[in-house]
Amino acid sequence: MLGVDLVSLHRSREPGLGFGQVGGRMRSRRVVRVSVLLAVLAVLAAMAQGTSLAASKAATGRYLVLARRFADYGALRAEAVRGGATVVRDLPQIGTLVVSGPDSVRSRLAADQRAAGVAVDHVERVAQAEPQAPHPSAPGRRSARRVRVGTAGAAAASGIVPDPAFSVPGLQWDYQRIGLPQGWRTTAGSAAVTVAVADTGLDFTHSELGPRIRQVVDLTRTESPPICKTLFGLSDNDLARRNGGPATTDWNGHGSWIGGNIAAALNGTGTNGIAPKVGLVALKISQWCGSAYDSTIIDAFVLAADMGVDVVNISFGGYLDPSDPNQDLIYRAYVAAVQYARNHGTVIAAAAGNEHARVGAGGQVLSHGTLTTPGAPLDDELGHFEVPGGIPGVVDVAATGNLVSSPSATCPPGTTGTPKDVNATCKPAGDAHQPFGAGQKSQLTYYSNFGPRIDVAAPGGARKFNLPLWDRGGTPGFPYTDADQATVWEDFSTTSNWATQIDCFFLAPAPTFPANQCYATIQGTSMAAPHAAAALALEASAHPSLRTPRRQGRAGFRGLWRGPGQRRAAVDQSAPAAPKRFADRPGARRAQPTRLPYISPRGSASSSRRAPSGSRKYSDESLMCS
Repeated sequence: MLGVDLVSLHRSREPGLGFGQVGGRMRSRRVVRVSVLLAVLAVLAAMAQGTSLAASKAATGRYLVLARRFADYGALRAEAVRGGATVVRDLPQIGTLVVSGPDSVRSRLAADQRAAGVAVDHVERVAQAEPQAPHPSAPGRRSARRVRVGTAGAAAASGIVPDPAFSVPGLQWDYQRIGLPQGWRTTAGSAAVTVAVADTGLDFTHSELGPRIRQVVDLTRTESPPICKTLFGLSDNDLARRNGGPATTDWNGHGSWIGGNIAAALNGTGTNGIAPKVGLVALKISQWCGSAYDSTIIDAFVLAADMGVDVVNISFGGYLDPSDPNQDLIYRAYVAAVQYARNHGTVIAAAAGNEHARVGAGGQVLSHGTLTTPGAPLDDELGHFEVPGGIPGVVDVAATGNLVSSPSATCPPGTTGTPKDVNATCKPAGDAHQPFGAGQKSQLTYYSNFGPRIDVAAPGGARKFNLPLWDRGGTPGFPYTDADQATVWEDFSTTSNWATQIDCFFLAPAPTFPANQCYATIQGTSMAAPHAAAALALEASAHPSLRTPRRQGRAGFRGLWRGPGQRRAAVDQSAPAAPKRFADRPGARRAQPTRLPYISPRGSASSSRRAPSGSRKYSDESLMCS
């Protein structure tokens, strides 16, 4: 029996472990990207054939063990230890323990009547629409490009004076789509409210993030085996020793982008977050390669609830197959963790995924096929379940774009892109691949998942013509190109000063932007989710009565939004009652959220949960911060 199942990486939301992007963004890295991508595809192919992190079938594996009853948890744990297992993580709140040990441990626990089941742990990925060039030898500031930005205009009247980036035309288009700066007249956040970013970490050395980060919890220390080190021979500790940085910072860059979008400091320079006065907690679930165990994500949800966190942003995910008992059990553990968090006043906002799949109740994929890189194996997720975004009770967030630019009858030389330069600024009208919704704003992005399970859509950005790069989708916008001045077509925010997976840009002049601090433009439902998380934080700040009182003076947010509330027939209705019993045990507080109405393609509210038809335009009005 294989000890750790990495097949979920093959079905991940990003082609290739954060390594490489077909075509690339920066011309000089084209050859490097393609060669690395081929190497990663070879790794993924090996995984698809059953390769695991374990060196052999006799090697130590990592397992989730669910107790049948709350009263059985202690005895089941003791049995695991007697059988030779090492307890990696205790989660008695949801009747789950994570253990490592030989396959004999799994067999022994699976046969124990006190166990509801034992599952081989899976690995999920960051939910980014396009991976970027890796540069582990020159992270963050060591590979940064310096770019000048236009002069900031006068800031519109609001409850705060936003930082200069907000007034640079086109740079932060996404903020205006969700009702800012008008929403700041009500609140820019409360110091009493906390948002946890469950991701690759937060760069506490960044001048925009450090002042807002209250705590860093490194959950990757429980990885057994360690994912990035095992797959690529490199860990965050190794990167820290090589580059002189802290091991617990963000060596990927993904998490720091999200943290900046939510709560970058309001300090008169650079950019501020949507909710710049709330606090941030870094729940580091992944190291530099952007992969995390399902059990670590589940752990983060439970921990956030116990810490009194109001909102959790999770921009990782993948798909589980309910016909596999292992994956079915992991789904049930997710259900228990989300229910526990909501019962304790913690609401979770998640990226809906970048496969352009139709997702229904409980996260079930209702459509054939997914967005696939040309030449890559076709990935069909029909009947599988999106996690964690699709889990009932999670706020599942789809992505909208800025503006779908129209094609042109004629394009100046050098503007249409080449196989080595995918940053086209002009698209010929005769091109075989043309976008839908040309000339319209807030269209569903070409990569975003959609369907009746989606709770809300938020700006996630897309290339200029809202098409994949291999269909001549166009430039991400500034700072990659300046043909449209400082207009960003994707989404702009901070990134880590130590990022190895996201390009770092230094913006000038000072003091408009702080010197030698990293910023980035990227796209994905990963970028949409923190807009929703930040909006929830603003709601909690503006309406303290929505926050659930806690023991020891802590508080959590009841939440305004909820998922479809339907249990998936194939799994949930037949699941043992144990997970529910743990979450509902005496003393647990039960949240009473208000259901968010579905936003129709025309932007009008409806109680219907039907999938959109025709033009897939989602309204961002549901995120208006007013």
